[in-house]
Amino acid sequence: MIQAVEDLGLLDNTLIIYISGDNGSSAEGVLVTQGGRFGGWGFYLLKGKPVYVWNLLDLKRERWEGPEALTPGKHTLEFDFKYDGLGMATLAFNNMSGLGRSATGVLKVDGKEVATQKMERTIPLVLQWDESFDIGADTGTPADDKDYQVPFKFTGKLAKLTVKIDGPKLTPADEKLLMEKSQRNNRASE
Repeated sequence: MIQAVEDLGLLDNTLIIYISGDNGSSAEGVLVTQGGRFGGWGFYLLKGKPVYVWNLLDLKRERWEGPEALTPGKHTLEFDFKYDGLGMATLAFNNMSGLGRSATGVLKVDGKEVATQKMERTIPLVLQWDESFDIGADTGTPADDKDYQVPFKFTGKLAKLTVKIDGPKLTPADEKLLMEKSQRNNRASE
C-alpha cells in the first residue's frame, strides 16, 4: 500500500473524502496531501471551495477548483485521476515510455463534476521522498504556497477517506512491442 500511495502519479486513482461541518464558506484546510512545494499534490478546502493541485516539481501547477463554496453540512468530495501511460512496468523492458505521461483529473462534489482538466505531463518517477502523506493537515511544505501555509488544519470533520488505486496493466501486445523496441535498441548500441 505504501508504495502504491507513493506512485499515485503513475496510477489511475480515485480519492473519495466524506466531510461534514457547519462552517460552510469559512471551512478550510488540508484534506489529504502528498509531497509539497517541490512536487506532489494537495486536496483541500480554500474559503469553502474544494481545490486539488498537482505541483509538477515547482515548474508548473495544475489546478482543479470548485466554482462555489460548500454549504454547511455533509459532503462527498472526489478526485478521479486517469493516467494515460503504461507506468513503471515499461522499465522492465529498459524503456521509459510509460513514465511522465499525460493524465486527466475530474473533481466532483456530491457526485457532480465541477472541474475536469487534462495534464500534459506528470512527474515521471516517485514523488518527493522527504515529504509525507498527510490527512487533515499538512506537516511538510504546501502544495501551493499561494493558497496556504502549513499546517493548514482542516476546520470541519473528516469522516472517511477512501483511496482507490488501479495501476496500468501491460497487455501481451504491449509486452511484445516493448520487447521488440528493446531488442532493436540493443542491436543499435552494438
